[in-house]
Amino acid sequence: MGNGKGRDTRGRNVKLLTPQEQERLRAVLGNPVSWGEHYLRNRDGSERAYWPHQAEDLLAPEKNIIHLDGRGVGKTISLSTDALHFAFTTMGGQGLIAAPQQGHLDTVVEEIEFQLDANPLLMKSVAITQQGKPKIHRKPYFRIEFANGAVLYFRPAGPYGDAFRSLHVDRIWVDEGAWLSERAWKALRQCLNANGTLRIYSTPNGLRDTTYYRLTSSTQFRVFRWPSWINPNWTAEREAELLEFYGGRDTAGWQHEVAGEHGKPSYGAFNVEFLGLCRQDVVEYRKIEITGEELRDCETEEAAHDRLEMLLNLMPQTGVFWIGGDLGYTADPTELVVFRESEVGERKVLTLVLRVHMEHVAYPLIAQTIALLERFFTPSGIGVDNGGNGLAVVQELLALDKYKPLQLEGRLHGYDFGGMTTLAVRDGREVKKRTKELMTSLINGALQRRQLVLPAEDAEVEDQFTTHTYTLQNGNVVYSKGNDHIVDAVRCAMLAHEQNRLDGAREETVSVMPVITEPVFI
Repeated sequence: MGNGKGRDTRGRNVKLLTPQEQERLRAVLGNPVSWGEHYLRNRDGSERAYWPHQAEDLLAPEKNIIHLDGRGVGKTISLSTDALHFAFTTMGGQGLIAAPQQGHLDTVVEEIEFQLDANPLLMKSVAITQQGKPKIHRKPYFRIEFANGAVLYFRPAGPYGDAFRSLHVDRIWVDEGAWLSERAWKALRQCLNANGTLRIYSTPNGLRDTTYYRLTSSTQFRVFRWPSWINPNWTAEREAELLEFYGGRDTAGWQHEVAGEHGKPSYGAFNVEFLGLCRQDVVEYRKIEITGEELRDCETEEAAHDRLEMLLNLMPQTGVFWIGGDLGYTADPTELVVFRESEVGERKVLTLVLRVHMEHVAYPLIAQTIALLERFFTPSGIGVDNGGNGLAVVQELLALDKYKPLQLEGRLHGYDFGGMTTLAVRDGREVKKRTKELMTSLINGALQRRQLVLPAEDAEVEDQFTTHTYTLQNGNVVYSKGNDHIVDAVRCAMLAHEQNRLDGAREETVSVMPVITEPVFI
C-alpha cells in the first residue's frame, strides 16, 4: 500500500487516490448533477450541462416524485441521468425503467447507450462477460449489468404489466406514466421494495380515471410541472407555430402537449385491451422508410420512378388488398399502409402487411409511390386523407394521362376528415355520420371482432393507437393531433373497405347508397 497502488474489482493494478483526490471524487459522485456534468456528454460531444429545472428534479430528495411535462423540456435527459448515476454509485442496486410500450423505452435506451459509447470511463463501469463483452442484454428485454453488481432493467408494460411481475427493485423510473394501464400500475407497484424510490415522468393526457391522474394530487408525491416554455430555447416563433398547430390555448392538445396540464378531460380513442389481442406476429410484414434525401438527385420523373421502385423492393402480390394513406405536407411525414384481406372461418380479417413511412417527400413523388403500390398489389380500394397534399395527389392520379392505365376511378377516394359521410337513405332521408368518427368506429368494431391484425413487431403502430385520445367540445368529438399519422392512414383504409361493402349492398336494396363524403362547416 505504501507505493500508492492497489487492485480493482477485476484484479487489475490501479493507483490509489490521495485524501484530496478522494474528497474531490466524493463531491463528483455525491449528486447526479455534478456526476452527470463530469461523465455525460451532449450529442455534439460537449460536456453535459443541466437546465435549472432539470437540476432541481435530479437533486430532489423525496422518495416519490411525479411530473406533468410539456414536450421538449428534457425529461429523458433527467431520467437517464438519474438512472445511470444510481447504477454507477449504488453497489448491488436494482433499478427498473418502465414505460407503457417498447417505443417509449427505445428513446431512453438510445440515450443511455449513447452515453456509454461516448465515455470510456462510463463503459468501464459495465460488467464484462467471460468472453470479454459488456453485459448488455437485449433479449427478451433490454438489461445492463454493472461491475458493482447494480442492474438496470428496461421493461414495457403492455396492457397488463406482465413484464414487471418477476422483478423486485430499489428504484423505478416511469416514462410516459399517463399511458400506463391500471393493471400495469398494480403490477408495477409490487416490484418496488420497501423504502424504494419512485419517479414518474409524463405528458398529461387529460384522462381522469387513471392512477397517474390520482397521484398528481397525492400528498405523498412531490409534483413537478414543466410547461414547454420552461425550455431556455423557447421562442415566440415556436409558440406561434404550436398555437397554430393545436388551434389555440384552450384546446386539449395545447394544454396537454405544451402547457403540461391535465386540461380538458379526454378519453382513449381505442380500446387498449382489444388492441393488444389484435397485435400478432405477421411474418410477411415490412416497414419501408423513404426520405427526400434519397430522391434528391433524381433529375427526371423516370429516374424518380426507378429509385422509388428500388427503395420499395416489392414483388407483385395476389389476393385482395386495401390501401390507406395520410399524406402530409413536404415537411410532414406521410404514412401509407397496405392490408391483406383473408377469410378466417366466417370472418373477413384485414392484416397490415406493409407500412411505407416517407419524410420530406413532395406530393408528385407520393403519387408515384401510390401508383407503384397499385401495380404491385392491385388493391380493391385506396383511401387517402383529402387534406394537405391528399387533394393534389388524388387529382394527379385521376387526371394525369400517365396514370390513366391504372383505372383508379371508383377505387381511389379522397376523404375529408372534417366532413360528413352518407351511410344510407331511409324513407327518402340521408343517414349521415361525421367522417372521422365513422372511421374510428370502423377500427374499434374490427378490433372488438378480431377482424383487424396489426404487427406486434412495429412499436410505432402500438404507440400511436394506444396514445390517441379525444375530447368533447360543444357536443363534437375532437381527436388529439400530432402522433396520429399511422392511425389516420388506417382510418382511410378502413373507410375504403367499408365503402366497397356499401357500394355492393346498393345493388341489393335501394335503401342503401354509396358512401359519399362532403365538407361540413362548424
